Amino acid sequence: MRETDREFVFTCLTRLCQSLISECEVLCELIDEGSVVDSVARHISSLENEADNINHEVQYYYQDNRLYKDPDCMILYEVVSSVEECTDLVYDIAKTFKILNINSVKDNIVSSFMSAGTGAVRMSELINRIRKLNKADTPIRDIIELDHFSVEYKKIYELNMKKLYIDGTDPLEVMRWTAVYDAFKKLFEGYENVAETCGKYCLVTE
Repeated sequence: MRETDREFVFTCLTRLCQSLISECEVLCELIDEGSVVDSVARHISSLENEADNINHEVQYYYQDNRLYKDPDCMILYEVVSSVEECTDLVYDIAKTFKILNINSVKDNIVSSFMSAGTGAVRMSELINRIRKLNKADTPIRDIIELDHFSVEYKKIYELNMKKLYIDGTDPLEVMRWTAVYDAFKKLFEGYENVAETCGKYCLVTE
């Protein structure tokens, strides 16, 4: 893989991470009472479209430069795809609130909004570390830390689901919040997938 190819892809990855961070910042607006779900969803949709376009830039670049035949390039493309998938999953959370007409946020989900943003920032830091990768400084700690977000959310998810099904008296409310908890769970699983693909890339480039 040429250095010029590598720099192009990592520049696109940095832009994808920034789109993800921006999406999470907009998503956090739902925490505020009186927030308009439709406008939040539209804003995140526009950011997600930008992320799609960045992914398409990488695809066109790979096609024009015949990088699909290079195994190392394909492993790096897995990182691109996994990060872009996270931008889709943030939009899915906003879309869940919009479709199910949820206009207020439960206290026990606020930490998930904040963790989504923290995870996005950590992901950006990890990508930057990998961009400057050298054999003496493999960012294993950063990879494990990003992966840890999924592990921690699964614990929170189980507690929230248990409370929801024990205390819930309105079947429609139970269905709505099950969808919200599931949407967040998929996002944190997306972070876990990014950590795994980053780890794979680091092993190959050792």
